[in-house]
Amino acid sequence: MTTSPPTTTDTSTSEDLPQGVLPLWAVFGVSLGILAPASTLALAIGVIMQQVGALSWVTWAVTSLLVLGFAGGIAWLARRFTTTGGIYGLTTRAAGRGPGYFVMFAHLASSLVSGPACVLGAAIYLDAWLRKLGVPYNPWILASCSAVVAIAVTALSLREVKLSAKLLLLIEFLTIIVIVILFVVILVRVPGGPVDGRQFDFSGFSMAAILATAGFSVFSMAGFDHAVTLGREARNPKRAISLAVVGSVSACGLLYLAGTYVIVLGFRDVPMDGIDAPLDVLATHYDVGWLAHLINPGVAISFFGSTLGIMAGTSRTVYTMARDGMLPKALSGVDPVHRTPRTAVLTLGAIYLIVSVLGALLARATTTYSLLGTFAGYMLVASYGATVLAAGWYAMRTRSVGFGIGISVLLAAFGSGLIYWKSFNPFPEGNRFWVAIIFFVAVVGIVGSWAWLKRNRPTVAAQVGESDRRTDADVDEAEGVETSA
Repeated sequence: MTTSPPTTTDTSTSEDLPQGVLPLWAVFGVSLGILAPASTLALAIGVIMQQVGALSWVTWAVTSLLVLGFAGGIAWLARRFTTTGGIYGLTTRAAGRGPGYFVMFAHLASSLVSGPACVLGAAIYLDAWLRKLGVPYNPWILASCSAVVAIAVTALSLREVKLSAKLLLLIEFLTIIVIVILFVVILVRVPGGPVDGRQFDFSGFSMAAILATAGFSVFSMAGFDHAVTLGREARNPKRAISLAVVGSVSACGLLYLAGTYVIVLGFRDVPMDGIDAPLDVLATHYDVGWLAHLINPGVAISFFGSTLGIMAGTSRTVYTMARDGMLPKALSGVDPVHRTPRTAVLTLGAIYLIVSVLGALLARATTTYSLLGTFAGYMLVASYGATVLAAGWYAMRTRSVGFGIGISVLLAAFGSGLIYWKSFNPFPEGNRFWVAIIFFVAVVGIVGSWAWLKRNRPTVAAQVGESDRRTDADVDEAEGVETSA
Protein backbone atom coordinates (compact mmCIF):
# COMPACT_ATOMS: atom_id res chain seq x y z
CA MET A 1 0.00 0.00 0.00
CA THR A 2 1.36 3.42 -0.97
CA THR A 3 0.01 6.82 -0.11
CA SER A 4 0.08 9.91 -2.29
CA PRO A 5 -0.63 13.47 -1.07
CA PRO A 6 -4.25 13.80 0.06
CA THR A 7 -6.75 15.62 -2.04
CA THR A 8 -10.02 17.28 -1.08
CA THR A 9 -11.65 16.67 -4.43
CA ASP A 10 -15.33 15.88 -4.00
CA THR A 11 -16.12 12.92 -6.23
CA SER A 12 -19.69 12.48 -5.02
CA THR A 13 -22.78 13.07 -7.05
CA SER A 14 -25.76 15.26 -6.23
CA GLU A 15 -27.53 12.15 -4.92
CA ASP A 16 -24.79 11.38 -2.39
CA LEU A 17 -23.34 13.00 0.71
CA PRO A 18 -20.40 15.40 0.21
CA GLN A 19 -16.92 13.99 0.74
CA GLY A 20 -14.02 15.33 2.81
CA VAL A 21 -15.64 18.64 3.89
CA LEU A 22 -15.37 18.39 7.72
CA PRO A 23 -12.11 19.21 9.57
CA LEU A 24 -11.08 17.49 12.81
CA TRP A 25 -12.66 20.14 15.06
CA ALA A 26 -16.03 19.68 13.35
CA VAL A 27 -15.95 15.90 13.83
CA PHE A 28 -14.99 16.39 17.48
CA GLY A 29 -17.77 18.96 17.78
CA VAL A 30 -20.39 16.46 16.62
CA SER A 31 -19.13 13.85 19.11
CA LEU A 32 -18.90 16.27 22.04
CA GLY A 33 -22.14 18.01 21.15
CA ILE A 34 -24.14 14.77 21.25
CA LEU A 35 -22.59 13.90 24.61
CA ALA A 36 -23.79 17.36 25.71
CA PRO A 37 -21.91 17.50 29.03
CA ALA A 38 -23.85 20.56 30.19
CA SER A 39 -27.16 18.71 29.94
CA THR A 40 -25.80 15.70 31.84
CA LEU A 41 -24.47 17.93 34.61
CA ALA A 42 -27.84 19.69 34.79
CA LEU A 43 -30.28 16.77 34.75
CA ALA A 44 -28.82 13.26 34.51
CA ILE A 45 -26.59 13.60 37.59
CA GLY A 46 -29.64 14.66 39.61
CA VAL A 47 -31.61 11.63 38.40
CA ILE A 48 -28.76 9.31 39.43
CA MET A 49 -28.35 11.07 42.79
CA GLN A 50 -31.99 10.54 43.73
CA GLN A 51 -31.53 6.80 43.20
CA VAL A 52 -27.99 6.20 44.46
CA GLY A 53 -27.35 8.98 46.98
CA ALA A 54 -24.01 10.28 48.19
CA LEU A 55 -21.96 7.66 46.33
CA SER A 56 -23.27 8.75 42.92
CA TRP A 57 -19.73 9.50 41.79
CA VAL A 58 -19.03 5.73 41.88
CA THR A 59 -21.74 5.25 39.24
CA TRP A 60 -19.95 7.69 36.95
CA ALA A 61 -16.55 6.15 37.65
CA VAL A 62 -17.83 2.68 36.70
CA THR A 63 -19.78 4.01 33.71
CA SER A 64 -16.86 6.09 32.42
CA LEU A 65 -14.55 3.08 32.53
CA LEU A 66 -17.05 0.90 30.69
CA VAL A 67 -17.89 3.51 28.05
CA LEU A 68 -14.19 4.22 27.52
CA GLY A 69 -13.80 0.52 26.77
CA PHE A 70 -16.61 0.78 24.22
CA ALA A 71 -15.06 3.93 22.73
CA GLY A 72 -11.62 2.32 22.48
CA GLY A 73 -12.95 -0.65 20.51
CA ILE A 74 -15.04 1.55 18.22
CA ALA A 75 -12.10 3.90 17.62
CA TRP A 76 -9.90 0.90 16.80
CA LEU A 77 -12.34 -0.14 14.07
CA ALA A 78 -12.79 3.46 12.87
CA ARG A 79 -9.04 3.60 12.13
CA ARG A 80 -9.53 0.69 9.74
CA PHE A 81 -12.88 1.34 8.05
CA THR A 82 -14.96 4.35 7.07
CA THR A 83 -18.76 4.37 7.13
CA THR A 84 -21.88 6.49 6.91
CA GLY A 85 -23.85 3.82 8.76
CA GLY A 86 -22.14 4.24 12.12
CA ILE A 87 -21.15 1.30 14.30
CA TYR A 88 -23.36 -1.04 12.31
CA GLY A 89 -21.15 -0.42 9.29
CA LEU A 90 -18.02 -1.08 11.33
CA THR A 91 -19.47 -4.28 12.82
CA THR A 92 -20.49 -5.60 9.41
CA ARG A 93 -17.01 -5.04 8.01
CA ALA A 94 -15.37 -6.64 11.04
CA ALA A 95 -17.60 -9.64 11.79
CA GLY A 96 -20.10 -10.10 8.98
CA ARG A 97 -23.69 -9.29 8.14
CA GLY A 98 -25.40 -11.09 11.04
CA PRO A 99 -23.67 -9.14 13.83
CA GLY A 100 -23.94 -6.01 11.71
CA TYR A 101 -27.70 -6.46 11.35
CA PHE A 102 -28.10 -6.85 15.12
CA VAL A 103 -26.06 -3.73 15.88
CA MET A 104 -27.89 -1.83 13.14
CA PHE A 105 -31.35 -2.27 14.63
CA ALA A 106 -30.28 -2.22 18.30
CA HIS A 107 -28.52 1.09 17.80
CA LEU A 108 -31.36 2.48 15.71
CA ALA A 109 -33.85 1.59 18.47
CA SER A 110 -31.67 3.42 20.97
CA SER A 111 -31.33 6.48 18.76
CA LEU A 112 -35.06 6.69 18.07
CA VAL A 113 -35.59 6.95 21.85
CA SER A 114 -32.55 9.12 22.68
CA GLY A 115 -33.64 11.90 20.34
CA PRO A 116 -37.08 12.46 21.93
CA ALA A 117 -35.52 12.13 25.41
CA CYS A 118 -33.15 15.01 24.66
CA VAL A 119 -36.00 17.06 23.15
CA LEU A 120 -37.83 16.55 26.45
CA GLY A 121 -34.71 17.54 28.41
CA ALA A 122 -34.54 20.82 26.48
CA ALA A 123 -38.24 21.41 27.14
CA ILE A 124 -37.81 20.80 30.90
CA TYR A 125 -35.20 23.55 31.17
CA LEU A 126 -37.05 25.91 28.84
CA ASP A 127 -40.09 25.48 31.07
CA ALA A 128 -37.97 26.09 34.20
CA TRP A 129 -36.69 29.32 32.61
CA LEU A 130 -40.21 30.46 31.78
CA ARG A 131 -41.28 29.82 35.37
CA LYS A 132 -38.37 32.01 36.52
CA LEU A 133 -39.91 34.73 34.36
CA GLY A 134 -43.28 34.29 36.08
CA VAL A 135 -45.06 31.94 33.68
CA PRO A 136 -47.07 29.37 35.73
CA TYR A 137 -46.48 25.66 35.22
CA ASN A 138 -48.74 23.99 32.69
CA PRO A 139 -48.10 20.64 30.97
CA TRP A 140 -49.31 22.14 27.69
CA ILE A 141 -46.56 24.77 27.90
CA LEU A 142 -44.03 21.97 28.43
CA ALA A 143 -45.48 20.09 25.46
CA SER A 144 -45.33 23.26 23.34
CA CYS A 145 -41.65 23.70 24.27
CA SER A 146 -41.04 20.10 23.15
CA ALA A 147 -42.74 20.77 19.82
CA VAL A 148 -40.71 23.93 19.22
CA VAL A 149 -37.42 22.12 19.94
CA ALA A 150 -38.30 19.15 17.70
CA ILE A 151 -39.27 21.39 14.79
CA ALA A 152 -36.19 23.60 15.17
CA VAL A 153 -33.85 20.58 15.27
CA THR A 154 -35.46 19.18 12.13
CA ALA A 155 -35.19 22.48 10.26
CA LEU A 156 -31.51 22.97 11.15
CA SER A 157 -30.65 19.33 10.36
CA LEU A 158 -31.81 19.89 6.78
CA ARG A 159 -28.86 22.25 6.33
CA GLU A 160 -25.16 21.32 6.13
CA VAL A 161 -23.64 19.41 9.06
CA LYS A 162 -20.70 21.83 9.40
CA LEU A 163 -23.10 24.51 10.64
CA SER A 164 -24.43 22.06 13.21
CA ALA A 165 -20.90 21.25 14.40
CA LYS A 166 -20.07 24.93 14.98
CA LEU A 167 -23.22 25.42 17.00
CA LEU A 168 -22.56 22.29 19.07
CA LEU A 169 -19.11 23.46 20.16
CA LEU A 170 -20.20 27.03 20.93
CA ILE A 171 -23.28 25.90 22.87
CA GLU A 172 -21.34 23.51 25.12
CA PHE A 173 -18.47 25.92 25.78
CA LEU A 174 -20.68 28.80 26.92
CA THR A 175 -23.06 26.69 29.01
CA ILE A 176 -20.30 24.81 30.84
CA ILE A 177 -18.65 28.12 31.78
CA VAL A 178 -21.84 29.24 33.54
CA ILE A 179 -22.21 25.88 35.32
CA VAL A 180 -18.57 25.98 36.48
CA ILE A 181 -19.22 29.43 38.00
CA LEU A 182 -22.07 27.91 40.00
CA PHE A 183 -19.80 25.05 41.12
CA VAL A 184 -17.20 27.53 42.38
CA VAL A 185 -19.89 29.37 44.34
CA ILE A 186 -21.02 26.09 45.94
CA LEU A 187 -17.48 25.12 46.93
CA VAL A 188 -16.94 28.53 48.56
CA ARG A 189 -20.30 28.90 50.32
CA VAL A 190 -21.35 25.35 51.26
CA PRO A 191 -21.79 24.98 55.05
CA GLY A 192 -19.10 22.79 56.56
CA GLY A 193 -16.58 23.38 53.79
CA PRO A 194 -15.83 21.63 50.49
CA VAL A 195 -14.80 18.27 51.99
CA ASP A 196 -17.78 15.88 52.02
CA GLY A 197 -17.12 12.77 54.09
CA ARG A 198 -20.45 11.21 53.04
CA GLN A 199 -19.11 10.70 49.54
CA PHE A 200 -16.26 8.54 50.86
CA ASP A 201 -18.24 6.53 53.40
CA PHE A 202 -18.57 3.04 51.93
CA SER A 203 -20.17 1.45 55.00
CA GLY A 204 -23.53 1.20 53.21
CA PHE A 205 -22.05 0.67 49.77
CA SER A 206 -24.11 -1.42 47.34
CA MET A 207 -22.66 -2.24 43.93
CA ALA A 208 -26.07 -3.62 42.98
CA ALA A 209 -27.61 -0.16 43.44
CA ILE A 210 -24.79 1.43 41.45
CA LEU A 211 -25.14 -0.99 38.54
CA ALA A 212 -28.94 -0.90 38.58
CA THR A 213 -28.71 2.69 37.30
CA ALA A 214 -25.95 1.91 34.81
CA GLY A 215 -28.36 1.62 31.88
CA PHE A 216 -29.43 5.22 32.35
CA SER A 217 -25.89 6.48 33.02
CA VAL A 218 -24.60 4.77 29.85
CA PHE A 219 -27.33 6.62 27.94
CA SER A 220 -26.07 9.87 29.48
CA MET A 221 -22.55 9.18 28.19
CA ALA A 222 -23.65 7.83 24.83
CA GLY A 223 -23.79 9.41 21.40
CA PHE A 224 -20.06 9.84 20.82
CA ASP A 225 -20.30 7.07 18.22
CA HIS A 226 -22.46 9.21 15.91
CA ALA A 227 -19.19 10.79 14.75
CA VAL A 228 -18.53 7.43 13.05
CA THR A 229 -21.32 8.20 10.56
CA LEU A 230 -19.20 11.07 9.17
CA GLY A 231 -16.88 8.63 7.40
CA ARG A 232 -17.64 10.18 4.03
CA GLU A 233 -17.89 13.83 5.09
CA ALA A 234 -14.80 14.04 7.37
CA ARG A 235 -11.32 14.91 6.18
CA ASN A 236 -8.85 12.13 6.99
CA PRO A 237 -11.78 10.25 8.60
CA LYS A 238 -9.87 7.29 10.02
CA ARG A 239 -7.77 9.59 12.20
CA ALA A 240 -10.34 12.29 12.94
CA ILE A 241 -13.15 9.95 14.00
CA SER A 242 -10.99 7.77 16.27
CA LEU A 243 -9.60 10.85 18.05
CA ALA A 244 -13.07 12.38 18.45
CA VAL A 245 -14.56 9.18 19.88
CA VAL A 246 -11.93 8.53 22.57
CA GLY A 247 -11.21 12.21 23.34
CA SER A 248 -14.83 13.21 23.92
CA VAL A 249 -15.55 10.26 26.23
CA SER A 250 -12.38 10.80 28.27
CA ALA A 251 -13.05 14.51 28.77
CA CYS A 252 -16.68 14.01 29.74
CA GLY A 253 -15.92 11.17 32.14
CA LEU A 254 -13.57 13.38 34.17
CA LEU A 255 -16.03 16.29 34.07
CA TYR A 256 -18.91 14.13 35.35
CA LEU A 257 -16.86 12.79 38.24
CA ALA A 258 -15.98 16.31 39.40
CA GLY A 259 -19.47 17.67 38.71
CA THR A 260 -21.17 14.87 40.63
CA TYR A 261 -19.03 15.55 43.69
CA VAL A 262 -19.91 19.25 43.70
CA ILE A 263 -23.64 18.72 43.06
CA VAL A 264 -23.95 16.09 45.84
CA LEU A 265 -21.98 18.44 48.10
CA GLY A 266 -24.33 21.30 47.26
CA PHE A 267 -27.39 19.25 48.25
CA ARG A 268 -25.89 18.27 51.60
CA ASP A 269 -28.55 20.27 53.47
CA VAL A 270 -31.19 20.47 50.71
CA PRO A 271 -33.88 17.80 50.08
CA MET A 272 -33.70 16.28 46.61
CA ASP A 273 -37.23 14.85 46.31
CA GLY A 274 -39.33 16.02 43.37
CA ILE A 275 -36.72 18.30 41.82
CA ASP A 276 -36.84 18.68 38.03
CA ALA A 277 -34.03 21.24 37.58
CA PRO A 278 -31.36 20.66 40.28
CA LEU A 279 -28.95 23.38 39.12
CA ASP A 280 -31.78 25.89 39.27
CA VAL A 281 -32.46 24.88 42.90
CA LEU A 282 -28.76 25.09 43.81
CA ALA A 283 -28.40 28.54 42.29
CA THR A 284 -31.33 29.83 44.33
CA HIS A 285 -30.18 28.11 47.54
CA TYR A 286 -26.70 29.64 47.35
CA ASP A 287 -28.02 33.16 46.66
CA VAL A 288 -27.00 33.33 43.01
CA GLY A 289 -30.47 32.86 41.57
CA TRP A 290 -29.55 35.21 38.75
CA LEU A 291 -27.29 32.44 37.41
CA ALA A 292 -30.40 30.31 36.85
CA HIS A 293 -31.51 32.84 34.23
CA LEU A 294 -28.35 31.86 32.32
CA ILE A 295 -28.19 28.18 33.28
CA ASN A 296 -31.76 27.24 32.35
CA PRO A 297 -31.72 28.50 28.74
CA GLY A 298 -28.09 27.38 28.41
CA VAL A 299 -28.91 23.83 29.43
CA ALA A 300 -31.98 23.85 27.19
CA ILE A 301 -29.74 24.86 24.29
CA SER A 302 -27.25 22.15 25.30
CA PHE A 303 -30.02 19.53 25.08
CA PHE A 304 -30.94 21.11 21.75
CA GLY A 305 -27.35 20.63 20.59
CA SER A 306 -27.38 17.02 21.71
CA THR A 307 -30.62 16.39 19.82
CA LEU A 308 -29.10 18.05 16.77
CA GLY A 309 -26.11 15.72 16.91
CA ILE A 310 -28.28 12.63 17.40
CA MET A 311 -30.36 13.70 14.43
CA ALA A 312 -27.22 14.15 12.32
CA GLY A 313 -25.95 10.67 13.15
CA THR A 314 -29.24 8.79 13.11
CA SER A 315 -30.39 10.32 9.82
CA ARG A 316 -27.18 9.14 8.16
CA THR A 317 -27.62 5.67 9.61
CA VAL A 318 -31.20 5.56 8.30
CA TYR A 319 -29.95 6.86 4.93
CA THR A 320 -27.37 4.05 4.76
CA MET A 321 -29.86 1.39 5.85
CA ALA A 322 -32.27 2.54 3.15
CA ARG A 323 -29.52 2.32 0.53
CA ASP A 324 -28.81 -1.24 1.73
CA GLY A 325 -32.48 -2.20 1.42
CA MET A 326 -33.06 -2.60 5.18
CA LEU A 327 -35.53 0.31 5.21
CA PRO A 328 -37.78 1.78 2.49
CA LYS A 329 -35.76 3.20 -0.40
CA ALA A 330 -37.54 6.55 -0.05
CA LEU A 331 -35.58 7.19 3.17
CA SER A 332 -32.33 7.47 1.17
CA GLY A 333 -33.39 10.76 -0.44
CA VAL A 334 -30.78 13.57 -0.34
CA ASP A 335 -31.48 17.30 -0.41
CA PRO A 336 -30.26 18.58 -3.82
CA VAL A 337 -29.01 21.89 -2.38
CA HIS A 338 -27.57 21.11 1.06
CA ARG A 339 -26.74 17.45 0.32
CA THR A 340 -28.22 16.23 3.62
CA PRO A 341 -30.36 13.06 4.05
CA ARG A 342 -33.61 15.02 3.77
CA THR A 343 -36.20 12.24 3.89
CA ALA A 344 -34.57 10.56 6.88
CA VAL A 345 -34.39 13.89 8.73
CA LEU A 346 -38.07 14.68 8.14
CA THR A 347 -39.14 11.19 9.26
CA LEU A 348 -37.06 11.35 12.43
CA GLY A 349 -38.33 14.87 13.12
CA ALA A 350 -41.90 13.59 13.11
CA ILE A 351 -40.98 10.81 15.58
CA TYR A 352 -39.17 13.26 17.89
CA LEU A 353 -42.17 15.59 17.83
CA ILE A 354 -44.82 12.95 18.62
CA VAL A 355 -42.90 11.06 21.31
CA SER A 356 -41.66 14.14 23.19
CA VAL A 357 -45.05 15.87 23.20
CA LEU A 358 -46.79 12.72 24.48
CA GLY A 359 -44.02 12.26 27.06
CA ALA A 360 -44.66 15.77 28.37
CA LEU A 361 -48.42 15.31 28.59
CA LEU A 362 -48.85 11.73 29.82
CA ALA A 363 -46.39 11.63 32.75
CA ARG A 364 -44.02 13.74 34.80
CA ALA A 365 -41.37 14.95 32.35
CA THR A 366 -38.33 13.80 34.35
CA THR A 367 -39.92 10.35 34.79
CA THR A 368 -40.41 10.05 31.03
CA TYR A 369 -36.85 11.26 30.45
CA SER A 370 -35.49 8.65 32.88
CA LEU A 371 -37.53 5.77 31.37
CA LEU A 372 -36.60 6.67 27.79
CA GLY A 373 -32.96 7.00 28.83
CA THR A 374 -32.98 3.63 30.60
CA PHE A 375 -34.34 1.82 27.52
CA ALA A 376 -31.85 3.64 25.30
CA GLY A 377 -29.06 2.63 27.69
CA TYR A 378 -30.02 -1.05 27.57
CA MET A 379 -29.96 -1.00 23.76
CA LEU A 380 -26.70 0.96 23.68
CA VAL A 381 -24.91 -1.54 25.92
CA ALA A 382 -26.04 -4.29 23.52
CA SER A 383 -24.96 -2.44 20.37
CA TYR A 384 -21.69 -1.06 21.78
CA GLY A 385 -20.79 -4.39 23.34
CA ALA A 386 -21.46 -6.30 20.12
CA THR A 387 -19.38 -3.80 18.13
CA VAL A 388 -16.37 -4.14 20.42
CA LEU A 389 -16.64 -7.93 20.43
CA ALA A 390 -16.70 -7.75 16.62
CA ALA A 391 -13.53 -5.65 16.78
CA GLY A 392 -11.91 -8.31 18.95
CA TRP A 393 -12.93 -11.03 16.49
CA TYR A 394 -11.48 -9.02 13.60
CA ALA A 395 -8.25 -8.42 15.53
CA MET A 396 -7.82 -12.16 16.14
CA ARG A 397 -8.73 -13.05 12.58
CA THR A 398 -6.20 -10.58 11.16
CA ARG A 399 -3.60 -11.29 13.87
CA SER A 400 -3.57 -7.63 14.92
CA VAL A 401 -4.41 -8.07 18.61
CA GLY A 402 -2.75 -5.42 20.77
CA PHE A 403 -2.99 -4.19 24.34
CA GLY A 404 -5.56 -1.47 23.57
CA ILE A 405 -8.07 -3.64 21.73
CA GLY A 406 -7.55 -6.44 24.25
CA ILE A 407 -8.45 -4.18 27.20
CA SER A 408 -11.44 -2.77 25.30
CA VAL A 409 -12.86 -6.23 24.60
CA LEU A 410 -12.41 -7.34 28.23
CA LEU A 411 -14.11 -4.19 29.55
CA ALA A 412 -16.97 -4.50 27.06
CA ALA A 413 -17.62 -8.19 27.74
CA PHE A 414 -17.29 -8.10 31.52
CA GLY A 415 -18.96 -4.72 31.98
CA SER A 416 -21.94 -5.47 29.74
CA GLY A 417 -22.60 -8.80 31.43
CA LEU A 418 -22.38 -7.23 34.89
CA ILE A 419 -24.73 -4.37 34.01
CA TYR A 420 -27.38 -6.67 32.59
CA TRP A 421 -27.11 -9.08 35.52
CA LYS A 422 -27.57 -6.34 38.11
CA SER A 423 -30.22 -4.53 36.06
CA PHE A 424 -32.48 -7.58 35.72
CA ASN A 425 -31.70 -9.50 38.91
CA PRO A 426 -34.02 -8.90 40.66
CA PHE A 427 -36.31 -8.00 37.79
CA PRO A 428 -37.40 -4.33 37.81
CA GLU A 429 -40.83 -3.34 39.08
CA GLY A 430 -43.31 -0.60 38.21
CA ASN A 431 -42.64 1.41 35.03
CA ARG A 432 -39.16 -0.06 34.69
CA PHE A 433 -40.71 -3.53 34.45
CA TRP A 434 -42.25 -2.54 31.12
CA VAL A 435 -39.00 -0.93 29.97
CA ALA A 436 -37.20 -4.22 30.60
CA ILE A 437 -39.94 -6.24 28.85
CA ILE A 438 -39.80 -3.99 25.77
CA PHE A 439 -36.01 -4.38 25.71
CA PHE A 440 -36.17 -8.18 25.70
CA VAL A 441 -38.93 -8.20 23.09
CA ALA A 442 -36.83 -5.89 20.89
CA VAL A 443 -33.73 -8.11 21.16
CA VAL A 444 -35.70 -11.27 20.34
CA GLY A 445 -37.38 -9.43 17.46
CA ILE A 446 -34.07 -8.35 15.96
CA VAL A 447 -32.55 -11.84 16.16
CA GLY A 448 -35.73 -13.45 14.82
CA SER A 449 -36.08 -11.02 11.93
CA TRP A 450 -32.49 -11.74 10.85
CA ALA A 451 -33.14 -15.48 10.84
CA TRP A 452 -36.31 -14.92 8.78
CA LEU A 453 -34.53 -12.57 6.39
CA LYS A 454 -31.65 -14.98 5.75
CA ARG A 455 -34.08 -17.80 5.01
CA ASN A 456 -36.73 -15.98 3.02
CA ARG A 457 -34.96 -12.91 1.57
CA PRO A 458 -31.31 -13.91 1.14
CA THR A 459 -30.69 -11.29 -1.54
CA VAL A 460 -31.85 -8.56 0.86
CA ALA A 461 -29.75 -9.98 3.70
CA ALA A 462 -26.72 -9.92 1.41
CA GLN A 463 -27.06 -6.13 1.06
CA VAL A 464 -26.27 -5.40 4.73
CA GLY A 465 -23.24 -3.11 4.75
CA GLU A 466 -22.77 -3.04 0.98
CA SER A 467 -23.06 0.74 0.58
CA ASP A 468 -20.36 1.17 3.25
CA ARG A 469 -17.95 -0.90 1.20
CA ARG A 470 -18.44 1.63 -1.59
CA THR A 471 -17.95 4.48 0.90
CA ASP A 472 -14.64 3.00 2.07
CA ALA A 473 -13.46 2.62 -1.51
CA ASP A 474 -14.45 6.23 -2.33
CA VAL A 475 -12.56 7.60 0.69
CA ASP A 476 -9.42 5.59 -0.11
CA GLU A 477 -9.55 6.85 -3.71
CA ALA A 478 -10.03 10.48 -2.61
CA GLU A 479 -7.09 10.22 -0.17
CA GLY A 480 -4.88 8.73 -2.86
CA VAL A 481 -4.58 5.29 -1.30
CA GLU A 482 -3.78 2.40 -3.62
CA THR A 483 -4.79 -1.00 -2.35
CA SER A 484 -3.13 -4.14 -3.61
CA ALA A 485 -5.00 -7.42 -3.81
